Amino acid sequence: MTITSSRRPGRLAVLTGAVTLALTLAACSGTDGASGGGGTLTVGAATNVQTLDPQMAAVAQEYYLNPVFDTLVQEQSDGTHEAGLAEEWEIVDPTTFELQVRPDVTFSDGAPMDADAVVANFERGMAMEASPSASFYSNIDSVEVVDDSTVRLNLTEPTTDMLSQLSRLPGMMMSPASFDADPDTQPVGAGGWTHDAAASNPGEVQVYQANPEYWDPDRVGVDTIEMRVLEDASAATNAVLDGQVDIIEMRSEADRSTLENASLQLIERANPNVYYLQIMDTDGTLVDAMGDEQVRRALNLAIDREAIQEGLQFGQGDPSPGFWLSDSPYHEESLEDLAHDPDEARRLLADAGYEDGFSVTFPAFGAITEMAEAIQQMWADVGIDVTIEQVEPGTLADVMRNGETAMAVTLARGFTAESHYDERHAPGSPYDPLGTDRGEVAELADVALNAETEESQAEGWRDVYTYLIEQGYLMVVAHQVPVVVTSERASGVELSSSDNLPKPYDITLE
Repeated sequence: MTITSSRRPGRLAVLTGAVTLALTLAACSGTDGASGGGGTLTVGAATNVQTLDPQMAAVAQEYYLNPVFDTLVQEQSDGTHEAGLAEEWEIVDPTTFELQVRPDVTFSDGAPMDADAVVANFERGMAMEASPSASFYSNIDSVEVVDDSTVRLNLTEPTTDMLSQLSRLPGMMMSPASFDADPDTQPVGAGGWTHDAAASNPGEVQVYQANPEYWDPDRVGVDTIEMRVLEDASAATNAVLDGQVDIIEMRSEADRSTLENASLQLIERANPNVYYLQIMDTDGTLVDAMGDEQVRRALNLAIDREAIQEGLQFGQGDPSPGFWLSDSPYHEESLEDLAHDPDEARRLLADAGYEDGFSVTFPAFGAITEMAEAIQQMWADVGIDVTIEQVEPGTLADVMRNGETAMAVTLARGFTAESHYDERHAPGSPYDPLGTDRGEVAELADVALNAETEESQAEGWRDVYTYLIEQGYLMVVAHQVPVVVTSERASGVELSSSDNLPKPYDITLE
């Protein structure tokens, strides 16, 4: 059995030489032979799914796609990566990456999951400018079939995020025959389950049935999966307490003691989510005041993160104003200077000519609304009038990218420094619809991307995120430790570093 090191290598180790990472079929099964007794696994989801097309889906709804689509690479709970539909990979040089596709795998429609299918998936993604994964695809210059089982990706720039990305939406392979059908509602993948459209009811429940042709059947421990939409946090909590569902996200720390006393399992993810304000209008295109660095700093200083931690998170989480916590190599201690200081915020606003404040609007939904309302109250204390407009669950990303939204409270989950920068903060990225001035951030990111040691790479990304926060392009609101709640009858539940609800593989029911 050959398994790669669990420590993520630095850029020098990753991007120089011809390093082959090979994993055997036995190693990638990830189980000691789970043979579940079948049954129906019910999962309560916070939002409705907008599309089951992995090249158009948002990260926040990835869990709806996990049953249908296996990924080229599989991420483990400790953040390491193992083989999936690709059983080997090789970094040929800094901008050339090769995948060895697992033989004899088929999609649920019987089509071969071979090198041609993988190339077809990447080419489709590269052609979809509206894809939420556009930043990943834009770094692919070309993709080619080397032989029946080998795919070569020719990249525009080096990356250390390739394995992480291939374990998520870009790594989900669709049957090419489904491209021109209706992938939004009739997905065809090579995963452990197939989508049961007849049993599903959009807006209420999505149903999946075990795929008898899945290449790793020991990991399919339940016959049926039901993903039920439970937008109301109280309804979700009551549903798991009453035994109506087996798994939910814990959405409020206020429920922790009740859930812990109900013989339920609480499973924490190792890395936190981050609630933060994403500023799309960094130069005052929509809201004139946002073009002033003093104003942006004032808004950051007006956020009382300790009050949010105590009042909304019940002492859980972390009140740091930095995007990365102290156990991260990207952490910058000096950002603690942005701790709550409303008097300084008022002074800065007055110096910038906004002593009487100004008005802004936040789009929000669900749990985001609670955080947005906290900011609304805190900014009112320094004279800023915030209007909160409710949007449909699952549409916040679209609203943030519509070119008419100056800023929004949002949630970063399951990210890396590079992927979050590429998607959210890079000039010309999907979340730069206004094409605004973002100062020196691109130059700083270029340094990080071309760093040749793990230490210099970490220093580079630390500089990028320090700059984003000091400039007020990104304002941290709260750090949240993700927790899922499971019934006693469910076993084998794990969260990888990018999960908010667990992937269904290896889960069994008693």
